[in-house]
Amino acid sequence: MNLFDLFILPFLNLAQVVNESRVPNVPDLLSVLPALVLATGGVFLICLSVLFKTKEFIIVRYVSGLILLLAFAAVFYTSFRFPGNGFHFSGQIENSILSFWLNLIYISMAIGTATIVPRILKNHKIEFPEFYPLLLFATCGMTLMTTGQDFILVFVALELMSICLYILIGMARSDLFSLEATLKYFLLGSFSSGFMLMGIAFLFGGSGSTNITEALKPLTIAGYQGNFAKIGLVLFITGVAFKIALFPYHAWTPDAYEGALTPVTGYMSTAAKAASIGLLLILYTKLPLPLENSTWAWLPGILALCSMIYGNLLALKQENLKRMLAYSSIAHAGYVVAGISAGIKEEVLFYLIVYSFMSLGAFAILAYLEEGTRQVTFFSVQSLSGVKPLTAIAINIFFMSLAGVPPFGGFWAKLFLFQKLAESETLMNRILLIGGVTNSALALYYYLRIGIATFMSSDEGEISRNHAAPYSVGVTGVVLFCLLMVSVGWFLLVPGNLLALGELRLSSSIFR
Repeated sequence: MNLFDLFILPFLNLAQVVNESRVPNVPDLLSVLPALVLATGGVFLICLSVLFKTKEFIIVRYVSGLILLLAFAAVFYTSFRFPGNGFHFSGQIENSILSFWLNLIYISMAIGTATIVPRILKNHKIEFPEFYPLLLFATCGMTLMTTGQDFILVFVALELMSICLYILIGMARSDLFSLEATLKYFLLGSFSSGFMLMGIAFLFGGSGSTNITEALKPLTIAGYQGNFAKIGLVLFITGVAFKIALFPYHAWTPDAYEGALTPVTGYMSTAAKAASIGLLLILYTKLPLPLENSTWAWLPGILALCSMIYGNLLALKQENLKRMLAYSSIAHAGYVVAGISAGIKEEVLFYLIVYSFMSLGAFAILAYLEEGTRQVTFFSVQSLSGVKPLTAIAINIFFMSLAGVPPFGGFWAKLFLFQKLAESETLMNRILLIGGVTNSALALYYYLRIGIATFMSSDEGEISRNHAAPYSVGVTGVVLFCLLMVSVGWFLLVPGNLLALGELRLSSSIFR
């Protein structure tokens, strides 16, 4: 044996093994840069919280904001660095225009949540800093959910998001309602995970692959492979429906929303819901068969219609504003899923963006009015305009936008979505159009009640009498930005502009 065989040959063999294996290279790692920033930042925050132990953990708070801003910038870098629909990690990661916008939603909502939550944590005497790392890890899971192209990766990412949310909901450990909400949301998540795992097993059994595109191909094939794929897809959609809180899979979702800290509820209602809807949207863009009058259009279509009706009817009877927004989020999920069942993509994405900002703004104001543990009801905000006119105006703008009153963004989001449904001649889409318009009219009642309570009531509510807390800089900043997006900012993101802005990266070579 010579020196070459002894020293050089093993290294050459190792290099060949590495080259033939799926060891990630630099472009692969850069394709998931936002997730890497969030995950690394979360670990760094945990270490930082051990080194700097203060009651208000100011350093952890500010560093978390910096990390979220870096992740926001990383989304743009990744988008420009890999223009078009680029696949990485041997096809397990896809950077597309859709994932670009969805990632911006998640991180924007996380920034808003991190901005409004410090005062709430202080009011509830929560003196441990894990909130911020958990927020980063949950957002990391969301980004991987919508860039992942493998069912196993998607499932692991969804579980990362879910586990972090379970802990965030139960942050107020001394509050029994918070602990109850945690248990209920955990049970919902368990059912969701069970259905999704069983669905993945059937999809793998029919195709021999967990890649989303490959696993869905047998849907066009007759025989046992096609049957396995159909059963698997139904089970997987059922699991996603639990996460979206579609009827009848909503169960304890309103209880979980009500029991969680209000900023956490806002984050769940916006980012977490957008992640689950984004997953369903991506799944439907990968279907290898047309949607017109097919089972795959009727299945989510029926769920969407039932969610609209149920969510709006239950919201009508609510007096607690937080619980009312929880039920209305079920109805809004119905509108969005109606678009997905019709094969609509851009309008669904626009609706998600607008809904996220108007919902986050509404929850930010509720968090400010609650002052610790006080519940905000229609009665408690009576005559609020006489004490805090700017707050009353802001919450009415958000509620009018949620109701779909022009000229706010919520109106245009519904209009564009319903226009697309009207262009289709299929029976399911006509039913969804009629149901959507009717339910939007029904929702006007409970959304506009806030205007009557705050501006037209002769009585004075508890919050109007006793609320003496000064304006919070963080809450004010988030509310003003959300007002800007809901009032005029939506114009930059209308469906035509969404695609155009996303395609700017196709012609950019700055980062190549």
